[in-house]
Amino acid sequence: MEGVRFIWENNVFLILICITFFNSFFGMAYIPMMPVFAVDILKVGADGQGVLMGLGGIGALSATMIIGRTGNFKQKGLLIIFGSVFFGLSIAGFALSSMQYGNYYAALILLFIVGVSSSCYMISIMSSLQIMVPDHMRGRVMGFYGMTWSIMPLGGMYAGLLSGYIGEDTTGVPIAVAIGGILIAVFAIGPFFMNRNVRNLGTILQTHQAN
Repeated sequence: MEGVRFIWENNVFLILICITFFNSFFGMAYIPMMPVFAVDILKVGADGQGVLMGLGGIGALSATMIIGRTGNFKQKGLLIIFGSVFFGLSIAGFALSSMQYGNYYAALILLFIVGVSSSCYMISIMSSLQIMVPDHMRGRVMGFYGMTWSIMPLGGMYAGLLSGYIGEDTTGVPIAVAIGGILIAVFAIGPFFMNRNVRNLGTILQTHQAN
């Protein structure tokens, strides 16, 4: 409970963790739905699904390596916000374009962007928390952050239930995934306008490191 209280009383930490939780719940819902996209919509089978997931992984790895080399910079808060926005929009674009056009190559490009944008916000949030959280609270806060991975299956359940309510798998699944992506983009814009510390996160991090 002490960790929860600490996060609740520090709005920057609360916002960063809420972004991560929200994105994991609504954004990663596309992963358990990938067999529907690969087999029923894009019609590329298990091999094609593997390539789709692989391109997302390559995008994530590429962004991680670049961010790791750049360190902290003044626009890190904007990287988190816009990374989240592009993450949501690219997921929605992948889902809706696959449903509408069934273009495998467009899906590959969009999933690569999904991977890049997801790493932009996730790595930036994780490193920011590790730098700013005091030593005696770091384990509690990072443990709470680690719950992100437990939320992902719940997102798949949400997408499955919503798609069943919408209609057939070939239309219900893409629409459910796209709704999640749009919600992510809308949710991410809020901190940009509402919290100055999030916008100036890079400067705050540089100050912490200097001290």
